[in-house]
Amino acid sequence: MRLTMAGNVYSFGVILLELLTGKPSVSDGMELAKWALSLSARPEQREQVLDTRVSRTSLGVHSQMLSVLNIALSCVTFSPDARPKMRNVLRLLANAK
Repeated sequence: MRLTMAGNVYSFGVILLELLTGKPSVSDGMELAKWALSLSARPEQREQVLDTRVSRTSLGVHSQMLSVLNIALSCVTFSPDARPKMRNVLRLLANAK
């Protein structure tokens, strides 16, 4: 196994998804990243990915969680070449609103 920057970005995306969903990276044989990507394929279903215990606390928190979800999904996209660079991920996170 070879470590790559794209692999590190993927792992960081999985950690973001764990925080956003309250779920482990693998549950009942299903990978969290694949589950989130499939559910988020339709924008109206993205809300279902978020941990409602947190996202319902306020409209601001909910909005910020959706912004971070978009970042996480870009990190775990199937193609390593399509994933953002970590520098860009950090910039996006700093600006997430």
